Formats: sequence, C-alpha cells, structure tokens
Amino acid sequence: MTAERLEPLRGGAPLTRIAPVATPTSHSEPAEPHEPEVRADALLRRLEWIFQRFDTLIGKLLPVAWNPFLHAGAVAITSLGVATVTGIVLLLWYQPSVHGAYDSVAAMADAPFSAGLVRSLHRYSSDLAMFFALCHAVRVFVERRFAGARWLAWVTGITALAVLWFIGWTGYWLVWDMRAQHVAVGSARLLDVLPIFVDPMGRSFLTDEGVNSLLFFVVFFVHMLVPLALVFALWLHITRLARPRFLTNRPLTYWTLACLLGLSLSSPAATATRARMTEVSQGFSMDWWYLAPLALTDRLDAGALWALLVVGGALVLTVPWSMRRRRLPKAFVTVARCNACRQCFEDCPYTAITMVPRSDGRNYPEQAEIDPARCVSCGICVASCSSIGTDLEGFTLTPQRRRLEAWVREAAAAGSPVHVLFTCAESGAGALAFDPETGACAALPGWRGLAVPCAGWVHSLTIDRLLARGALGVAVAGCAPGACHFREGDTWLLQRLAGERAVEVSRESAQSGRVLIEPLAGLRGRALIQALTRFAAGQSAPRAGSRSHFAAAAAAAVALGVFVSGFVGVGADLGYATPSIDGAELVVSFKHPGAVSEHCRTLSAEDLADLPVHMRRAEVCDRRRAPVQLRIEVDGRPVLAGAYSPSGIWGDGNSVAVERLAVEPGEHRVAVAIGDTHDPDEWVFQAEETVSFAANARRVVTFDRLTGFVWH
Repeated sequence: MTAERLEPLRGGAPLTRIAPVATPTSHSEPAEPHEPEVRADALLRRLEWIFQRFDTLIGKLLPVAWNPFLHAGAVAITSLGVATVTGIVLLLWYQPSVHGAYDSVAAMADAPFSAGLVRSLHRYSSDLAMFFALCHAVRVFVERRFAGARWLAWVTGITALAVLWFIGWTGYWLVWDMRAQHVAVGSARLLDVLPIFVDPMGRSFLTDEGVNSLLFFVVFFVHMLVPLALVFALWLHITRLARPRFLTNRPLTYWTLACLLGLSLSSPAATATRARMTEVSQGFSMDWWYLAPLALTDRLDAGALWALLVVGGALVLTVPWSMRRRRLPKAFVTVARCNACRQCFEDCPYTAITMVPRSDGRNYPEQAEIDPARCVSCGICVASCSSIGTDLEGFTLTPQRRRLEAWVREAAAAGSPVHVLFTCAESGAGALAFDPETGACAALPGWRGLAVPCAGWVHSLTIDRLLARGALGVAVAGCAPGACHFREGDTWLLQRLAGERAVEVSRESAQSGRVLIEPLAGLRGRALIQALTRFAAGQSAPRAGSRSHFAAAAAAAVALGVFVSGFVGVGADLGYATPSIDGAELVVSFKHPGAVSEHCRTLSAEDLADLPVHMRRAEVCDRRRAPVQLRIEVDGRPVLAGAYSPSGIWGDGNSVAVERLAVEPGEHRVAVAIGDTHDPDEWVFQAEETVSFAANARRVVTFDRLTGFVWH
C-alpha cells in the first residue's frame, strides 16, 4: 500500500498528498478525505452540539464520574436491576389472576412504607431505566457511533430497548385497571391479524366475564420470563467492548437510588379505576414512558399498526447500513515490526486486537493480529506501539509525522517558529479548517494543524520529535471529558503524557510546559481559539473539568437529581384523552359454525383416467360449511346485515364476528338474528330485547351454540 492519498477523517479538512511509503499492499485505499462517514453528517453534528453544551454546563458543577448523562447506559442498567429486585419482592403481595390482581395492587397503597414503597420503586425504576436508555440511544445516534464494526452494538441496543418497553407494557397489563384494559385491547387488535389464536383475542375483552384467566397468567409468565432475553441482548450489546462500564460507580449508584426513593416517597404510584370492559373511559393519567403507543392502538386498525411497526422497526434497525456512506480505513499490523509488547492489545477499546503465535519465525512468542470486523478505525493502537508495528490504512503515522516536521522546520528556518495543533475529527475542534499544503489556519496565526481520527492516535514520540525540531508547543484538542467517541482515546493520551502508560512522552517534553491537552477537551469555536491563544502567549489555560468543592458538587448533584426525578415523574403521570364514541355503543359478537352440506358430482371417463387406480370413484362429494348470517335491527330499523365465512385453512371452522355500532343514549329495542344454513333468508336463532344505553358506555350481546344469546 502507498500513502499517496490520505484517508478520510471525520469532519476534518482535506489533507495534502504525501510521498509514497512502503506499507503492506493488501490494504485498499479509502474514499476521498472530505466525504463524511454517514449520511446527514452535518445535521447530526449540529444535534450533537446540544449534548456537548449540556455536558459543558454540568461539567462546571460536577466531576465527570458524577455526570449521569455521560454514563446513561450504566444508569439505565442499574435502574433496571432495581426494577428486577423490587419486582421479585412484589410477589409477596401480588395475586397473578384476573380476579385478584386489581385488589392486590390497590391494597398496596394501604402500606405506604412496605408494599406501596416497593411498588413505587418498581414503577419509577422502570421509568428511569427507559429514560436513560433513550438518552443513551439518541446520543449514540447523533454521535454517529453506529456504522461499521459498531453495527452489533446498535442492533442489540435497539433490541434491548424494545424488550425493555415490552416488559413495561405487559407489566401495566398485570395491574388490570383502566390502563391495563386499553393495553389488553390494543394488544389484541394487533395480534388478531396473526394466525396465533383459534378465536380472536379481542373477543376475550368484550365483557368482564369473558376475560380469559389463563391468558392473564400467560401474560404474567411472559412478564417474568422476558427479562432473561433482555440480559442476553445486553450481553451481546457490550460483548465487543474492552473494559465495559456495565454498572454505575458508587456515587452514581447512590444518586440513582436517592432519585428513585425521593420520587417514590413524594409521588407514590397510583392505580387507575378498575377495568370494566363495558365502560368507555373518557381519559386517565398514564405512564407515557411505556404506554405512549396507546395513542396509536386506540385509534388505528391492525393493518396500520403492523405497517408502522414493521416499517419503523426496519428503518431503525438498518441504520448502520442505510446511513453509511463509505468504508472506514482499518488498522493493520506490520509483523516484522511487532515486538510482542502487547500494548496495542491492552489499549484497544473494542477487543479488535488479539495476540497470536508468531508467524515470521522471529524470536518473539507472539504477534498482534487485528480483526477488521471489530476495528472502528480510531487509530489508538497506532500510538500504542513504539516501533510503529500497528498503523492505520492510508493515514500511516510516518508520512504524517514527516509532514508535520517539515512544517515545523520550514517555519523555524524562516525565523517564525510555530505551535502544532492536533484536532480530534470527532470533537468540536474538528471543524477548524487547516490549509492542506501548509497546515496553517486563518483563525490561528502561528499554528500548524492536523485533524486526526482520535486524540488517542497522537503518538508520544511525535510530540517529542516536533518539540525537538523547533515547535514552540504542541496541543491536542480532543472530545469533552468522559465523552470520547472511541471511549478511551483521551484517557490513554493523558496517561502517556503523565508517564503512566506506554508509549510515554519523554520527561523533558512533559515537564517543559510546552504540551497542552486536557484543558482543551471539548472546546470548540471561539473558546478553543482563545485557549490556544493564551497557551501560545505563555498564559495558563482554564481546565475543562470541574474544580468545585465536594459540598458544591453534592448540591449540584441533588439539584440535578430533583430535575431528572421531576422530569421522569411528570412523564409517568401525564393525562391521556381516549377516543370518544358518538353517544353509546352496541357490540354484537358470535362464534358459531355454519351448517355442513355436500355437493356431489359425477366424474367423466377422462377425469377417472387421470386419477390413480385406488382413487377412481364414479362420484365425488365435497363438504362445505355455510357462512353464518347476521342481522341487527335497532327500533325496527336494519343497521347491519352481513355474512361471515368459516375460519380455518380448509374453511371448516367456526364463523366469528365482532361488530361495533354507535347508538344514541336511551332505551332502544334491539333485535339480533343469526342464520347458519345455506339459505340466506333462513334465520335460525333470533333474540329481541329492550336495552338501556348510557352515554359513553357500551352494551354487549354475545352468542354461541352452548349459551345462546347473552345480553351484557
């Protein structure tokens, strides 16, 4: 491979061509440098700026380790752990039956410091888990951390988010209040179009007596079992990460528990009115973190719901491929230079490097090997190797170093020494435009700059060499503290500068005061230019991290906890207006088989000859089941007439109908007739009754051949 064309850098300015350098020829050249990695890159960067500003604001008050939004995934998992534990404890009081569920949940309110508190913790920990899971997903999206090797984390993360929602959805079903009624009816509407149940699931929720106790227990069992699938999805989600932060640290754990306890005590979880299948609710407060889909299931038919679900799910899950524009360059190993130090293996944040037995016969026990399917093109491993045994396709270290050194020597020879700036292309500093020929930037006189994939790519020896060749100073502008796009790039660079990690910067360079890294983290625009100007003038730069005392930081943590708890609590108890019906509603439903008749025909000689010998009969009879007819009259006026085909693959099952009709409130004479023969004018079963209809209520008439007509 030659390095004539520099590989693309995320958001960086186009770079000049460099002289060919001997590198392995098996590594293909990447796309043009200016081409972004993903579609809508500019828009996503603008949205990312909102998160960066929010991080900056919180960073002035709290240490990085105390900022929950920088550890949103860990906070979500910790909250989910609280929900799991409290859910198990709730089994001491909960009765998993359609007849006892509501009373057992309502009774928990009578013990506010035992059962009631556990229930509130269970509910709000689920809400907090959903809130921070959404924050984490949105942040990953706007930071464009979903393409290439990170597709698995995106797909499993979205899957885990969907499973988390489903657990909450079924959990609200188990309360069996008015919210649960809408959850059950909406679920039935979605499932009835699938060939899962012999009878439509929706018929079970027409009357209180018709609710299936076995179905209720199945939902309870699913709610208890599905978390196992969530554990598996989360394991896959972090399986490619080295040193994953799965749970919160101690301060954030205390903060999370305090938020949940404060919210549970200040606003205990409430129960809506008991589920009544024949009542039409005008509205209720509900948990929008999980029940927001009710706004769709209450208003759309099954076809539209499935279209939204399938199309929306496909769009979200395929983001790593649909939004990707180009292949990123990958890291590679020059085996002849590898001295088996294992530092690249230790530093890789994504377990893309493994140590394997030596292949070139040199006197080393092993060599590094990079899995391209796991490499995210950060280049951190480049700075891990003192012998440059690891490098990045197209953006190889030696040509970049020579180009920088040439700029420094030329400036020094002209009597105007310069400072050198490395900008992480993923940070806000990546927007600075450097001249591709000279490295100059109009906004930074006296500076030469280079955009790099990650701050962790900057090799310590490069810093030493630039200073030795006359650079006045070297600065590295990376991501905000705790928000590195590649997780550990800034951390490893700082440790190398401090002499705590190989390859370390020389002591002379580190102690010269001519290297600036940490105070630039997360700066962009005017703030970055001002900090660099102060550094060039020999003035100290303000540090990016929080310098507040413990008491002030604790007060800020409390304030942030109140804000987050309030936001989550409001979302968990917002009002919801159900679709209104025009006056009252009449529902007529039946499950009944039509009569069976035989249709016989005589086969011709030609037809018989086409059949096997053992199947030849002079007469063939087909059995057919008649469709069931339904007629409804209100006050002697026909309002519905229809025929319902038999169910089943062969058309030999029961005919099933569920019809909903709007009627005016008051008393009406309702007549229902059912015919199950092949004669469309023959009505075998008939019933008529005067029915009183209340406003915003429904009356239900059911029929089957065992019980006949039943008026509810």
